Amino acid sequence: MLNPLLSNINLSKEEYKLYARHLIVHDIGINGQKRLKNASILFIGAGGLASSAILYLAASGIGCIGIVDYDTVSMSNLHRQILYDTYDIGELKVKAAEFKIKEINSTCKVITYPYELNLDNSINLIQNYDLVIDTCDNFETRYIVDLICYRLHKVHIYGAIQNFEGQLSVFNYKGGPRYSNLYPLHLNLENKNCNNIGVLGILPGIIGVLQGTEAIKIILGTGKILSGYILIYNALNMSFRKIKINPLNQNRYTHKVIESGILNINIIAFKQLQKIFIESNTIIIDVRQNIEFIQSHIQNAINIPLNYMKNKRTIEFIKNAYVNKITIIYCSSNSRAITASTILYKNKIKHYILRNGFNQYLNDLKYKPDICNMAYQN
Repeated sequence: MLNPLLSNINLSKEEYKLYARHLIVHDIGINGQKRLKNASILFIGAGGLASSAILYLAASGIGCIGIVDYDTVSMSNLHRQILYDTYDIGELKVKAAEFKIKEINSTCKVITYPYELNLDNSINLIQNYDLVIDTCDNFETRYIVDLICYRLHKVHIYGAIQNFEGQLSVFNYKGGPRYSNLYPLHLNLENKNCNNIGVLGILPGIIGVLQGTEAIKIILGTGKILSGYILIYNALNMSFRKIKINPLNQNRYTHKVIESGILNINIIAFKQLQKIFIESNTIIIDVRQNIEFIQSHIQNAINIPLNYMKNKRTIEFIKNAYVNKITIIYCSSNSRAITASTILYKNKIKHYILRNGFNQYLNDLKYKPDICNMAYQN
């Protein structure tokens, strides 16, 4: 309960010493620390994002932390999942995480769920917590979190990472946008987790800490919450960009995630692209990072990384240089292209998204050798 009866919550002498620097902060104080002690947070996933968030939230005095994860610790996790060390290899992540939390905050109640979240168990799990921090690495789970949080009126704190980029938002906050507003189900997003796309080890620490920060602000009832916006972080040029999410009316379905999404979004498949590729009035924009573009890209595509898409000069360039042309955008899968699409749509630039992005495009090329020159490999 985020509005507890504070007179029923007490801090021990040890807690007054432990959280002394919190207690002198104007927007925290004794009552704020009591709120943190009373709060309960559920983590969906115990990987890189969760690692830093769990450590700091436990140290901040959160009273109850739940963790859902069925995986075990492996050597390849350790460069980014700082919650674990070599002694934890082969151990269930939730068990190792519980031990670390108790070392940091012995009064924190830790509840572990060593299994996968699904539609059958999600309501019973999520209904017991004040906030849900989404630190999973697959779209199926994320859509379940989106749906159940919407039904139960729970806040969904989202984070995702890839290579040198991360993104963050707070969904379902006071009637604000949902995850399915940003990434509609019908886009059929493909999973690209850290095991097969790679990630800078420190990146999940940064995004995870930001997720934890939003959780604390919500619990304290202070600050401006990242609802209605998605925050994009690029480690290569140390930039943060906030992009507005246009909230849409939601319809209720049974056991189905809402499929309404970005207005007038147009998806173009590989076969359709083949038909129009030879047209002189076609422009293809690659919104990946420059290093990705250099390694491999669609022939004749131009590179405008996502971080530059919101720039007024970029928008004017696209508007003026490509009047009456068919504009197609793509990234590795779909996520960055969808974010870029919201920017183009807001600026009234008609465009298409290449379905499932460049990864799917390259896969399709394997079965279309006659057009293999449509992609450059460097």
